[in-house]
Amino acid sequence: MSRKSRQYQRERQVTIMREGRNSLVARTIIYGLSGLLLWFCFQPLLVLTILNAKLLLLLFIGSMLVMFYFKLPKWLCVTVCAGLILHAVHFYFFKAYPFLQPEWFLLFLGQTRDSFHSLWQGDAAEIPDVFSAFMFYLVFGFVLFTVNHWLEKGRIILFVALAMLSSLAIDTLTYFDGRQTIVVQAAVALALLSFHQWQNFVQKGDKTHSLRMTRSWFAVTGMVIAAFLLFALMLPKPDSLWKGPSNYVSGLGLSFFNNDSFFSGNQRIGYDDDDSRLGGSIAMDQTPLFTAAISGSPQYWRVAYKDHYTGHGWSNGNRYFMPISGSRSLSEMLTLYGAKTKKNEQTAVLRFSSSSPAILPYAGEPQQITVPGKQVKLDQLNGQLLTVDERKADQATIRYEAPSYHTSALRAPASANDPQIIRDTYLQLPQKLPKRVQTLAKRLTDGKANRYDQVNAVVNYLRSSRFTYSTDRVPVPSNDQDYVDQFLFASKVGYCDNFSTSLVVLLRSAGIPARWVKGFTSGEYVRNVQEKVKGKTIDLNEYRITNADAHSWGEVYFQGSGWVSFEATPSFSNPSEFASENSTNASERSDTQQQSGSSAESDQNQQSTNQKEQQQQKDPQQKTAKQNNTESQTKAQTNNAGAETPAVHWKAIAWTAAGILLAAAIAAFLTRKKWLRAVYVYQLHKKSIEHDQDFVYLFQRLLRVLALDGWERSDSETLREFAQRFDEQNDGCALYPLIEQYEQMIYRNGSRGYQLDAEQIRILLNRTIDHRSKATPAEKDLNQKAE
Repeated sequence: MSRKSRQYQRERQVTIMREGRNSLVARTIIYGLSGLLLWFCFQPLLVLTILNAKLLLLLFIGSMLVMFYFKLPKWLCVTVCAGLILHAVHFYFFKAYPFLQPEWFLLFLGQTRDSFHSLWQGDAAEIPDVFSAFMFYLVFGFVLFTVNHWLEKGRIILFVALAMLSSLAIDTLTYFDGRQTIVVQAAVALALLSFHQWQNFVQKGDKTHSLRMTRSWFAVTGMVIAAFLLFALMLPKPDSLWKGPSNYVSGLGLSFFNNDSFFSGNQRIGYDDDDSRLGGSIAMDQTPLFTAAISGSPQYWRVAYKDHYTGHGWSNGNRYFMPISGSRSLSEMLTLYGAKTKKNEQTAVLRFSSSSPAILPYAGEPQQITVPGKQVKLDQLNGQLLTVDERKADQATIRYEAPSYHTSALRAPASANDPQIIRDTYLQLPQKLPKRVQTLAKRLTDGKANRYDQVNAVVNYLRSSRFTYSTDRVPVPSNDQDYVDQFLFASKVGYCDNFSTSLVVLLRSAGIPARWVKGFTSGEYVRNVQEKVKGKTIDLNEYRITNADAHSWGEVYFQGSGWVSFEATPSFSNPSEFASENSTNASERSDTQQQSGSSAESDQNQQSTNQKEQQQQKDPQQKTAKQNNTESQTKAQTNNAGAETPAVHWKAIAWTAAGILLAAAIAAFLTRKKWLRAVYVYQLHKKSIEHDQDFVYLFQRLLRVLALDGWERSDSETLREFAQRFDEQNDGCALYPLIEQYEQMIYRNGSRGYQLDAEQIRILLNRTIDHRSKATPAEKDLNQKAE
């Protein structure tokens, strides 16, 4: 080897090492910016769906990108991805079971099997949230593998374009406000495109000026991106001209996206202090919050009441806390019932779990509350009890008075002499309340002789078969829609918030003071326990209250009797006792006394046994299932009577299409070597050779074809060494001349090299492609071992 050749080889090795370091830095930056762009793309799902665990999504994206960055084996990447998917399913739906315990996995497999069966039967509405979440993370995993493929092949523009289009579609077709997020996402996309373009420019340009060019390039692009961010974030952003995209989507038959419990807008059933924006589906959650050991009959557990209706929900208003001290008892600060209401003193011992929020629920009218090691305060404007430091208590003992209302007192002639403060506070309605709500309230209450019968008329109307109880497929009112009006006249589908708010608004529209109460139902009966209260051991009935027991109801003011609870939600029973006129000893549940049997829901309540009353609200999911059965029967009858053509099951079609796309993606991934090679060979045959860059493009495609066929160049192997090995094992000399031609064009080292014309290059390319008739390196090894 001549001196000049040795010097050239040394310079080339130094160049390769420098390019290796630059490539590592470039790879780090590209994967980092790509991960940031993916995070912004999937961030809306934290708001739109029940998958609201931010750290879990970051863990999924980060773990996969780190493995892709270090080019770990694909079988390991697939295994870790499958583990992350199962961990996500366990985190959201089977948290009560240890992750390594097989029981939850068997339950998950059973639900998955049932979901596929429902899809096959075209009954996509019965698909549970766990299956929807599983499919989302499965598709998410395929998206990450696809993005990695694009990054490896340098298809950054395609990745950025699809990322921006998906974010724009989510911002347009959902209620997610992405105005700020899209601006930052666009800046990240610009940085990624700028870096990718610089990388291509350096590979094709003059290496001697790469440092100066790099500084200038990033200085200019950095200033452009900074200016874009500054102006885009500071400039005012007008509201969308398309006010009702969700209504448009629903009009296309795609309402499952807005109303399905999976797309519940980050809403899971449970206590939440913010009720300013009601609506949308909610997902069930059986997380235990507290147990209540009580001495009397089951009661609803009040947390707070609210009085100001905004048209979209209930505002918190001002807070006015007063500490509960010995000088002023709780009964003096919080009075719920009047002199005409009979009250029975009861005791309750509450024990809170680690998942419980910092609340102190109470039943009836509390007389005394004791929290070990803590002082208690009362918000006199909404009746909420909290510890002074507003931290969760471990235990609370409450002495309270449970009411028993006399129907004779409640049926006294309606009086317009309610206290002025009651009328000013509890008759409030928004000015923009649609007139038809007030018209309906007047029609329902006209002709009733007293307030009690007026309230029952509204309760019976809401509990009738006109309305359907459901926690999913509940639409979200648009900004210009009133929450109650939308429920009463449009959707007619909802859960306790819809029914209780409608009850209060209709009663206020009829001139009857009412307020909205939120808390929990009585929960599920567990056992009989003994508790020490004031040094005495007493027998108590223990109930378990979970997030699924969260509830809301209405209260109506009766002069002389105080605040009386009414239950307007179908399939729920009011625990308050109403003493009949004929006998003060016999008591009955308000709902079984008042309902006339016009609805399927009230018929079921009238047939309830004493055992069911003792364990009411035992299983909200079972109640929902019963209600859904009645609902499905009603819908089936309506469809058979009024529809001549079968309804289009858009959700079933969507899931089927998703399944087909998933199967196609799996098939494409498994056969990628065959169709990718066919694509590259087609490009090699189609591309004309007119300039040096045309040959460079074809040569790079040739190397990809060889890599797909098992001929990969090792990191320590030069191109010429690779060409010699290939030509020797394939009994030819087609690749080596192409390598020399390529190096001459890339490095331009002044050596003579090969001056090949287009026809010679085409012949050599075809000869190299046709190496498939020979054995690959793996096949040669097998043949040698066999010999």
